Amino acid sequence: MFRNGKIRFSLKKSLMRILRAMGIRSLKTLFWVSFVALALGVPWCAGALFHAFDIPVFISWCGVVLLLASLIASLFFRWALLGTQLIEVLLTAVFCLISPEERFRHTLWQTPWRYTLEVNRLDDGCYELLNVRDFVYRSETDYEVQYHTLTVDPEQISSIDAVFSHWDNMEEIAHSMLGLNFSDGTTVVISLETRLPEGADQNAIDGLYRRFGLAMLAGTPDDFYGLRVDHRGETLYVYRLNLDRRDLHDTVLSIFERAAELRRHPQFYNTLTRNCTTGLLPMLPTEDHDVGGDIRVMLNGMAARMLFEKDLIVHREEESFGSLRARSLVPGLCNGKDAPPARYGGESEARWLRER
Repeated sequence: MFRNGKIRFSLKKSLMRILRAMGIRSLKTLFWVSFVALALGVPWCAGALFHAFDIPVFISWCGVVLLLASLIASLFFRWALLGTQLIEVLLTAVFCLISPEERFRHTLWQTPWRYTLEVNRLDDGCYELLNVRDFVYRSETDYEVQYHTLTVDPEQISSIDAVFSHWDNMEEIAHSMLGLNFSDGTTVVISLETRLPEGADQNAIDGLYRRFGLAMLAGTPDDFYGLRVDHRGETLYVYRLNLDRRDLHDTVLSIFERAAELRRHPQFYNTLTRNCTTGLLPMLPTEDHDVGGDIRVMLNGMAARMLFEKDLIVHREEESFGSLRARSLVPGLCNGKDAPPARYGGESEARWLRER
């Protein structure tokens, strides 16, 4: 009996020593730190119950009530805090076990994202690009579906454009793309997008809970740029990246490798951590420019200014970003009926934009 009491005292003493090393001076402080942490986890767990799992709404509500009841009960019975922790750990574990292969096994994708970029390396060092989208639009929802197969040589890459398309007059948020311009005049636009199942609407909440796939698409400027400018009324900017020939070549190969990886191992889209910008920028040779630690990677509408400040965009000597931005606007219907017609000709178009 005495020995058991001595052991409990020793364990408690060791625990207090560890807590003090963590800056926690008492068990009461530990309780409140744990309580606050678990309380902050409740909204995420509630979201998972309603958005991540294919369960009836009634069961989701029961789960939320149980979670809240356990948390409130811990204010009166300290042991109830363990129940809250177990519920949150269980929900997180089940969420992490959801795989793209399982979730999308029988999914029919919406038409714009039905076919993703497929890349085949040929014996001569060129690459065959399958499923290059080139829809002909009569309106945003009325279009003729067509795809092409292109053969490109990474050695013939002449330039790469960073493209940002803003909607609803939002400056902080944009869709980002990369335009690969080859010396024969071919331009292939690369876009990482939310892959939507039939019947689903894109929204930021579902994008946090593994409801959508991640799609790497390739297309023509007339499709990808024209859709956004002429039919959605978005404001689109094209910026020439300041890359040498080796970086251009390596970036193209990095994009093709990423496309092949996504076909072998599908991934979920994530609104914050795996979206159009956070997925594309890592493929650029930005190691010497500390892009990864910049918050503007998340606020992708500000990414163009970030690239400009890090000297990754071609511009005139002593030119301000505002001046460059004005010259990089692609004209189209969103600029008014008297604006010049939109032109999406790849490298020649980008040069024309900068000489305006």
